[in-house]
Amino acid sequence: MQSSLESMEAHQMADLTVVEFAIRLSELRKATKRLFVSRGEFKETDSADLLVSRFIATFRTVGTEFEAPVDGSRPGTVRIPLRMLKDIAQAAGTYKKPELSFHFEAGQVQVEKFSLRHPDVALGILPDQRLDLPVDAGALDTLAMASLLSPEQIVDQGMRARVEAAQWYTSQAVSSAAEALREFGIRRKCIQELVDGRIKETAGKLTSVVYAHR
Repeated sequence: MQSSLESMEAHQMADLTVVEFAIRLSELRKATKRLFVSRGEFKETDSADLLVSRFIATFRTVGTEFEAPVDGSRPGTVRIPLRMLKDIAQAAGTYKKPELSFHFEAGQVQVEKFSLRHPDVALGILPDQRLDLPVDAGALDTLAMASLLSPEQIVDQGMRARVEAAQWYTSQAVSSAAEALREFGIRRKCIQELVDGRIKETAGKLTSVVYAHR
């Protein structure tokens, strides 16, 4: 894990407009493979955070972390769409070099001489690594965690797409249950209250963990 000194350095550098580091191709491939494990439908919507210090880069997405040695010439933090990480790794592999140089700016990634633009490439976002969901978290756990966070924290944690998906799934499930039980006189409001109660109960179990690290 990152030392406290390296973590502090990442925090101090998080507002820079450029992040640069060199990493071995083998480590980049390992990080990419690890972050995609058990990702399922969210491989298209999850983001990847790169927390780069002088000697270590932490590759992070919801439920997964991977640390790799780097030469961080300009430390900082970068967020990119997770699917973009695979494109970057593929582009890096075409250079046939054991180590490659990366350059990140807002909206742009450069690997050696290859440049890739995307509006969702952002610098300076620093998620709390202690607040996270399992990679395969269901709607209940997702909504319970979301209920303890502000909208800004949900975005900072890279959870927005998952929360929106959980909200949609839950709404559909409640509607289906209400339709199936209509002849019994059970209203949608009653079913929603049961669901909200389970979310609140689950959130209560998470409260001590979340607030202990705020």
